[in-house]
Amino acid sequence: MCEDTPPEPKSQDTRLLKQVFQRIQENLTKSIPFSEYMEMALYAPELGYYAFPEARSIGRRGDFYTSVSVGDTFGFLLGQRLILEWEVSFGKTDPFVVVEQGAHDGQLACDILDGLRIAGSPLFEAIEYRIVDPREETRRWLAERFESEGLARKVQLVASLEQARAGQGIFLSNELQDAFPVRRIRFENGEWKEWQVGIEGDELSWVLRALPDELEPYAAAIGSGIKEGYTTEVCPAALAWMSKAARLFEKGLWWVIDYGYGSDDYYAPHRTDGTLRCYRNHRATENPFEAPGDLDITAHVNFTDLRKAAEAAGLKERLFTDQHHFLIEAAKPWLLSMEGKPPGPEVARRMRQFQTLTHPSIMGQQFKVAEYSCGI
Repeated sequence: MCEDTPPEPKSQDTRLLKQVFQRIQENLTKSIPFSEYMEMALYAPELGYYAFPEARSIGRRGDFYTSVSVGDTFGFLLGQRLILEWEVSFGKTDPFVVVEQGAHDGQLACDILDGLRIAGSPLFEAIEYRIVDPREETRRWLAERFESEGLARKVQLVASLEQARAGQGIFLSNELQDAFPVRRIRFENGEWKEWQVGIEGDELSWVLRALPDELEPYAAAIGSGIKEGYTTEVCPAALAWMSKAARLFEKGLWWVIDYGYGSDDYYAPHRTDGTLRCYRNHRATENPFEAPGDLDITAHVNFTDLRKAAEAAGLKERLFTDQHHFLIEAAKPWLLSMEGKPPGPEVARRMRQFQTLTHPSIMGQQFKVAEYSCGI
């Protein structure tokens, strides 16, 4: 372990830890890329953090807050924006496909569809809502939930982006890319190296290895003037994903909502330890080895790299803004509809949620929205 690495708590003996140790010991270098560890920690069947959506609460009783956990207003407002785009950009085509990936427990889909129904929009009847999730157990669980919500006829569950393809439509992801496995790199002794995951004694530890060839372009793109010990993340998985997602529609919009930065801010000199964060019971930790499989591991999205990947795949960046501006624009029809009407309890409830979602110091500037287009 590098002597500059801060001391970390001992790895807790979770059910996944034994598998991680075995994977490392089977490797010739006795270490694995952090992305491989992160993949196991989040998605290992039956043992990863996201293995079962019903086991991971969000909001006050869970490990973290999201825009969805604030209440149904986030989905309601996305529904308002869907109505506008369906009418203006797609000419009210029927049926109309919306694809969501990273749906977690399906709550956002429920909120969007309920919002369309509440608004009385004909889009509710025209929409075909497709959720992409590769895990059969999760699809089965989601199917039961949508059946209980009376939405089974509106939602299709598919295993891959390829199975969700349509001639035209809108793609949506909310906090998906921040859970893509990342590689970690460090500038030391005048060159870039890779932080990998090894074993020290009876616990997991960081191990520095030579930078592999496939990461050299990412390191080179960060630029010069890097300080000794500077550590950051790169995410080849997100770029590979973007090239697949771009093939969803011949005519479409892609909405990527997540927390992140452009490259200049992502690799800012003061961000010396990157953006990797872990959460458990609303407690933040920078130690991803604390409880493998029992804590959320996340890293911010590099929206500049994502835009370049989208453009390389034939898409155009139509919009890049923060959640504050995106939702205020989406809310205009709803706000106009309330002019001159006394605010009842339901309106007051939704307005409180709206203020939380858009407040600059709460969620409004923390989350970014990238919109890409093709054929529009």
